[in-house]
Amino acid sequence: MVKKLCILFTFYRYYIWVSLLVNLICAFFLWKNGIGMYPMLFWFKIFTMGASFYLINDYRKQIYFYFHNFGLSKKVLWIFSLLFDLLLFFAMMILAYNLR
Repeated sequence: MVKKLCILFTFYRYYIWVSLLVNLICAFFLWKNGIGMYPMLFWFKIFTMGASFYLINDYRKQIYFYFHNFGLSKKVLWIFSLLFDLLLFFAMMILAYNLR
């Protein structure tokens, strides 16, 4: 189980920097402008997640073979990565709102 989690985080590493940058920008705008900004930030995050999904699928197709050898399908990789990314986004939004 721990080995599979490490492998899943290895896949998440392919777009973690973009994800963290988007999360920090969204948290800053929520902190600066208040909760009224949240719906726009949420949809911006969903859009960037879709863009990441498209770009990695289009330009990094060969990486799926590595993860397939560990018994992880493309679907499992993306479900874990996108859910973890969304959870991280929600945590940062709550933190930014509470620090306001």
